[in-house]
Amino acid sequence: MIASSSRFAESLFWYLLALTCCSILLFEFGPERVLDMKGGPLSVTVQQAADAAPGAVRYLPSADGNPGVECILVASPDSYPSCGLVLTLTSRQQGINLARFDMLHIRLSVTGEGEQDWRFYLRNYNPAYDKVDDPLQPKFNEIIFRPADYGKSHEVPLDVFTPATWWIKYFNVPLQQQGANLDRVYAMEVVAGSDMPPGKHGVVIEELQFHGPWLDATLFYRLILFVWFIYGCAFFLVNHIYMKQRLQYAHQAKLEVEALNRTLSEESRRSRELACYDPLTGALNRLGGERLLAEIDELACSFIYLDVDHFKQINDTHGHPVGDEVLKHLVSEILRHCDALCHLVRWGGEEFVLVCFHYDRLRAASLAERLRVILAAYPHWPSALRVTASFGVAERAGDPLELLLKRADEALYQAKKRGRNRVEVN
Repeated sequence: MIASSSRFAESLFWYLLALTCCSILLFEFGPERVLDMKGGPLSVTVQQAADAAPGAVRYLPSADGNPGVECILVASPDSYPSCGLVLTLTSRQQGINLARFDMLHIRLSVTGEGEQDWRFYLRNYNPAYDKVDDPLQPKFNEIIFRPADYGKSHEVPLDVFTPATWWIKYFNVPLQQQGANLDRVYAMEVVAGSDMPPGKHGVVIEELQFHGPWLDATLFYRLILFVWFIYGCAFFLVNHIYMKQRLQYAHQAKLEVEALNRTLSEESRRSRELACYDPLTGALNRLGGERLLAEIDELACSFIYLDVDHFKQINDTHGHPVGDEVLKHLVSEILRHCDALCHLVRWGGEEFVLVCFHYDRLRAASLAERLRVILAAYPHWPSALRVTASFGVAERAGDPLELLLKRADEALYQAKKRGRNRVEVN
């Protein structure tokens, strides 16, 4: 149950990784959220100075229906309002949160002579400083168009909007409230600036769109971190339970093996030592190995078949005494790094079989790889030799022991065929 949960957690990791990568790519490079103000429900009006002559300001849309205004200025406007176009989005107290967007796409076209100085305002309501009875109280977040800016599409970052200086001075706004606010924009205005010369002037809003991500970037990445945090906690918990179960199983297996060993009488043990152990290396001999296999019955186990690489060459070059010393060192190192669940059998010549009770194939392969590395790095081989070994691993899966041994032998053959000094699992 826990093992399957562990495999599920590993599969979930790759699924979440792929989903995270796709989500980030879609967030960073996917389609943006677009709010087209000309296509929404707007209330479009014009505004003019209180002392303006009749007909001095009139609503004049373009041929394709884009909102526009025409102004006849008799003197440079020096106060607000002078002449302009107002696009009301919502009621004053409601507003739209444009702070969720990061870019304004805008294009204005003008008519008339001389340099024109049009201001674009985003009017924002804030109950902290806004009095409903004063039409000038909502904050004027502005950008100013230069003569070279008309007739072109512009991408304007929303963070370049700043409160109008005249508004800050007029209402004596404290420092803490002088920053731009776009979280409750209820109207947009295009207003003639104070530097415009007398004459007939006009402006048309040809493009007015807000672009931005579908989710706030901070919120998006926090959600990703939260999902991975939950996964990490779950993964840690599952692996903790899994490892605890494995330790309990290994402990129980150790107790079973110890109980099996205690059933042997001391006299029987000594006689078996004389008959079943190899006098050269101290490992079980072929007879001892066959008796061990006869006692295994249905116990779960794995076989690690190992063979010294190029052992015949060692004997031919350095003599059989050196070969015998190599085998002694080999057995000593293997037994030093194995636990009580493992029994080493000298199956013949330089071939050995390591019988590991209650080892699955993963654990047995891990042990074989560790032994391979230890032997390859062992510094005390006789005659300063460099000795390596090949390993074949097989796990018992209801197979007869003869078939299990054959599978381990086949894995060893593959290890030698593929270059020696390696571990193969069958």
